[in-house]
This record gives sequence, structure tokens and C-alpha cells, in this order.
Amino acid sequence: MSADLHARAAVFRALAHPARLTLLRLTWNGPLSGEHLARMVGLAPATVSHHLAQLTEAGLMSVRQDGHQRLFSTDHVALDLNVAALVQGHAELPHAEDPYRERVLRAFLRGGKLVQIPAQRKKREVVLRELATIFDPGRSYLETEVNALLGEYHEDFFTLRRELVGLGLLTRERGVYQRAPAAFP
Repeated sequence: MSADLHARAAVFRALAHPARLTLLRLTWNGPLSGEHLARMVGLAPATVSHHLAQLTEAGLMSVRQDGHQRLFSTDHVALDLNVAALVQGHAELPHAEDPYRERVLRAFLRGGKLVQIPAQRKKREVVLRELATIFDPGRSYLETEVNALLGEYHEDFFTLRRELVGLGLLTRERGVYQRAPAAFP
């Protein structure tokens, strides 16, 4: 079977569980945190996290970092798919989140904190790309501001700052930092 058929089947698998349908319904009108959703549906946070990952990987839900929380919201465009067109291959699949990226972020970012800086280069780059999103494009930051923002995530903000500049995710000129626009699609 082709990868396209597997991706189409993943959409149906994601919709085939009552808890996942409930999570989509609850996030229909706006984003909610995983912790809040767990309380609302009366399931363990780990169980809700599993279901949210399934929906996100199928492209039916999006996730964004907001301070110390990850907020989940229903992707309305993805759910407007025509079932017949999806089955026949005439509909474009919803854009799915990168499962590797999601696994790395779940492993290293907990409760809005970076539990450790990944030693493996590929994982560290995923985490650094996520941290770079806390900086507004086009805005200039003094080094003390960069340190304070990164210090909210991990005590070793020096290493994080150096790595962000080294990867080209932040630029530094005369003590002033900016998020590098070319590093983000």
C-alpha cells in the first residue's frame, strides 16, 4: 500500500474513538490546554495526551506553545473534507504535524519547562526551533531580555542563547538579538 493510503487511513483512525471526537468538539470554538481538557473529559492527562497526539499527527488538530502551556485547537479546514473525495483520493490530506517533532517536544518540554537540553543534535535542534518561536519576528531584544525569556524554560539560558545563535535561529549584532526570519518557513 502507498504512503498516501496509509495517511488517509490515519485520518479515519483518528476519528474512530469517542474520546478523540469529544476532544475535537471541545476545542471547536477555541484552543484549550491538555490539562484543562483532561479535567473536562474526566480522563488521565496521559490518556488525553495520547489522544491529542493521534489527532495532531493526523492533521486534525493543531498545537501551539503559549507561555508554559501547549494549547490544542481543532483544524476546521481539515475537518471540512468530503469523505467521498478523501476515499477516492481527490481531496488533499490535512497537514499533519511532524510525529518525531511532537515526540521530542513531549519528552523534553514538560509543564512549560525544558527538563534538559538534549544531547543528540537532531533532538536539540527540534527543541531550539520551538524555543525560537518565543521571540517575535522583527522585534529587537537586549541580551538581558533574551536571558530572561530563555531562563523561564531552563536555568542554562547561556547555552540556549549560544545554540540559537549558532543555528541561525537568532541573530546577534552589538548585543541586540532578533529572531532570524529566514530560519522559519
